[in-house]
Amino acid sequence: MTAAPQRLRALHVRRPHGVRGELRCEPLGGDASRFVPGMSLHGEDGAPYTVAAARPTGEGDVLLSLREVTTRNAAEALRNVYLCVDREAARELGADEWFDWQLVGLRVVSSQDGAELGTVADVEEYPEQSVLVVRRGGGDLRIPLVRAHVAQVDVKAGRIVVTPWAEDEA
Repeated sequence: MTAAPQRLRALHVRRPHGVRGELRCEPLGGDASRFVPGMSLHGEDGAPYTVAAARPTGEGDVLLSLREVTTRNAAEALRNVYLCVDREAARELGADEWFDWQLVGLRVVSSQDGAELGTVADVEEYPEQSVLVVRRGGGDLRIPLVRAHVAQVDVKAGRIVVTPWAEDEA
């Protein structure tokens, strides 16, 4: 299993919102209520930020104010940046949730016959869904991380049960 990173991505800054430095962000798990005033965030470059305020939009995004960002130009500089939380400050995960880094190294088996298909080498992020990259002898297999293909993820047991596409089994 992959070692836990020190910081986890919590928000993706989409763009500035207004002229006072507010940011329109996509939350990466959870909702606006988890971003409370005083909460510490960091850019992936390590730059520290402090949440001043956060509120939900109707489309699932978060309008975020940071104490250190007070102008539209400063907000524009954060466009497409990921804001991270320290691992210890990560939100509690539900029973059927996991962090992508926890999947790397897990064994992947077929739901049909229990056959070993390989090991998760990576999790690729796409706008529609995440994709498991399964390393196997005949080359990598890519499996969308959706219920139609992933029957069970058991991080503790080190195993993912999948239903591969018929053409992948050949």
